[in-house]
Amino acid sequence: MFKHNRTAALAATGLILATAGVAWAYTTDVDARGSITNIGGGKRFTIQQRTDSTPGRAELRGTSSTTGVSASGRFKLVSGGKYVSVMQVLNVVAAGATSGPSEPITQLAVRPKSGGNFEFYVVQGGQVCSGAPTVMIGSSYDVSVSVSTGQTPEYRINGVVCKKTNPDGDKAGTVFDGSLKSGRHFYPKMGAYNTSSNQSQSGGNSTIEWTEIAI
Repeated sequence: MFKHNRTAALAATGLILATAGVAWAYTTDVDARGSITNIGGGKRFTIQQRTDSTPGRAELRGTSSTTGVSASGRFKLVSGGKYVSVMQVLNVVAAGATSGPSEPITQLAVRPKSGGNFEFYVVQGGQVCSGAPTVMIGSSYDVSVSVSTGQTPEYRINGVVCKKTNPDGDKAGTVFDGSLKSGRHFYPKMGAYNTSSNQSQSGGNSTIEWTEIAI
């Protein structure tokens, strides 16, 4: 299970954009080994090989909530794709906080699939998204996540539901032991983030595009 506790380096706070009739508001979360560039109808996220000190991160962070969050978009793997988290829901560690150290509840990611191409999976527990389409470089997929307080995030990939079957306390708005704590915030992210497996498996760099973004 991949977890991280850090203070997010947030920039471009409060951006509100509209492209092709799609509007979204977010803060950007990028480290020195990641970049975000504009493309038609969305954004391109490029991250470099994970290292001990710099995981490789280029993401959009949605607004924190104590009741429920969601995010969606059209996902395309341009290159790479070895153990890259593409959509997440995270708890803010301090009760009632809206920024600062955080912990992933679940992360939807892609990794190499036996026989070629790639597959969607949930990082926490390494659960493959059964029934979800095979990920091929250059192809696009409709991906979304939604979750309410006390629930496990539910991802949808071209309409196929993917969620952790055994949550073990990985629920929105909970403390580390899984018990609910009033006023706790959680939020969604989307983009590209190298998981710890990217380092251990020499995953290399990745480029991902998201269009039709809503977060």
